[in-house]
Amino acid sequence: MSEFYQELSDRLSKDNFEVFNFYLKHKKAYFNQGDVTVYGEKRGGFFSKHYHIYKIIKKVRPDVIISNFSYINPAVLFGRLLGVSHNIAWFHTAFGHTKPNLLKIKNKTFYLNRANVVIANSKQLEKEIHTVYKVPKKRTISIPFWTNISNYRSNSEISKIEYDFKGLSIGCPGRLVEDKNHKLAIEALYQLKKNSNQPVKLFIAGNGSYKPQLKQLVNSLNLEKDVVFLGLLNVSEMISFYDCMDVIVLPSFHEAFGLVFIEAIALGRPVLVSKSFGSLGFIDSQKFSIDDISFNPHSVKELVSKLSMYIDEKGKQSDYFKIMYERSFEKDIIYNQVKAVILNQN
Repeated sequence: MSEFYQELSDRLSKDNFEVFNFYLKHKKAYFNQGDVTVYGEKRGGFFSKHYHIYKIIKKVRPDVIISNFSYINPAVLFGRLLGVSHNIAWFHTAFGHTKPNLLKIKNKTFYLNRANVVIANSKQLEKEIHTVYKVPKKRTISIPFWTNISNYRSNSEISKIEYDFKGLSIGCPGRLVEDKNHKLAIEALYQLKKNSNQPVKLFIAGNGSYKPQLKQLVNSLNLEKDVVFLGLLNVSEMISFYDCMDVIVLPSFHEAFGLVFIEAIALGRPVLVSKSFGSLGFIDSQKFSIDDISFNPHSVKELVSKLSMYIDEKGKQSDYFKIMYERSFEKDIIYNQVKAVILNQN
């Protein structure tokens, strides 16, 4: 996601905007990235974060602020206090993913309603912004991301992938947390192996706190030889991962957008995706059959049925997904949408 904002900043600077980026990480920094000036401060606690954001807004005196994630609240607050004319909050988090308590909802409602515009990265998230956080419809817009993952394809590696497996390779990438629902993919694999004689393996890319529970499930189903935990992969290894898989399965319960979905289809990989992915809302359902590539994240039976199509070599092919990406997440269209919000043309 950082690469999206980096390229967006670069495009804006080439379009005669003066652009400053600010971040909080492990150390202080100051440098130029092309024509974009970048400020970095050392990450600290709540008050430290607010102080540094106040300080950078006061220093730069921007006409427009675009903030996201935990930067939204202080950026909106100090932007208003320091007289910033156009304060944009780019909101990314689905309600069901974090399940915030009432106090957090009230807090986020307060700040989002003080932004001039709230950008949601999916239509379903935009609806939540209206219904949960009570932001008026006239001050919201949904805009997707694009991905540049194909730019790294020439540097891809195969070091962690069992790429010579002769059978159906199912890939399931994502942080190993309960909400990503890897459990469904494992249970679907178990059913596939019961119903088919064709060799099938599940390759899980990622790491996280839910890994012990997933390994316990694998052991209980006697799938130790059929499920491969690859751990955390870098960008080039992820490209190799996508390229080595016959089909990617994304079974999350909640995804406001789902960047991994558009990464996979940008590389032309066949994908079966949970119906909860917000990015599906940007695909023209008249040109592409959403039902053919999506499933209920609570239904093992439905996922098994869709995967069986790939065992029988009847699933959608690579070109179908590549064209889907090119027609749904066209970079210039997305950039012009963002630019219109910045210029307050909506």
